[in-house]
Amino acid sequence: MRRSLVPGLALGLATLLTACGSAGDTGPAPAASASASTAITVVADPVAAVRQGFDRSLEQTAKLDVLITAAGHRITMNSAVEPDTGRMTLHMLTPDPVTMVVTEDAVYIRQDESDGKPWLKLDRDRLRPEGQLAQGLDFRAQAGILGGVVSAERIGDGRYTGVADSEKAIAAAGSESQRAILQRTFKVLKQKSVPFEATLDAEGRLTLLTYTFDTAAGAIRNELKLHSFGEPLAISAPQASETEDATADVYRVF
Repeated sequence: MRRSLVPGLALGLATLLTACGSAGDTGPAPAASASASTAITVVADPVAAVRQGFDRSLEQTAKLDVLITAAGHRITMNSAVEPDTGRMTLHMLTPDPVTMVVTEDAVYIRQDESDGKPWLKLDRDRLRPEGQLAQGLDFRAQAGILGGVVSAERIGDGRYTGVADSEKAIAAAGSESQRAILQRTFKVLKQKSVPFEATLDAEGRLTLLTYTFDTAAGAIRNELKLHSFGEPLAISAPQASETEDATADVYRVF
């Protein structure tokens, strides 16, 4: 079992679970449109606009870039997703590099300097439902910091400032297991209020989200960028000759 890949991958998935997420109980986001009615909705209800922005961004293919900085350290993640098929890629530096490819039925994980074949294959139907890997693959079911947005103000050019409540974000989680992950993540916060800045495009899609966690160990700054909406993606499984099946020990972790 390649245990060295577990901490970095778990951290990356926990970050996605925390930063992104569905709009909780605000209901499904309206279909993306550049019409005047959509623009009025965005202006009239800033809280709903921000909370629905991520769902709007995932109405078609998209790319996501995440940057986390804390105590002089940087973690970067670059991902591409096909919401309709569930296919996804993830490239992460923690600083060690980890690459993941997700298809409809399997997850392939690659790490530099592996001691076997370059890709480790995990069957999706064998993943623990409460595990971070299985939950991290379901973007629409996630309830992260956006689920706790309690105030937002438009400051021009599609930009918003506001505050999210970590306790409300936990309450908006879609399952007990997701709620437990958020509780573990947010317990390091010195206060439950998390200021944020967000940018939405003309169709109400979230394109930028920044927020900072204030912890006893120092500030943790998070930045999420979404772009390349609707662009075709070429996401395919690695060659079978380059993959090895995960062992029972790996499935016990994931």
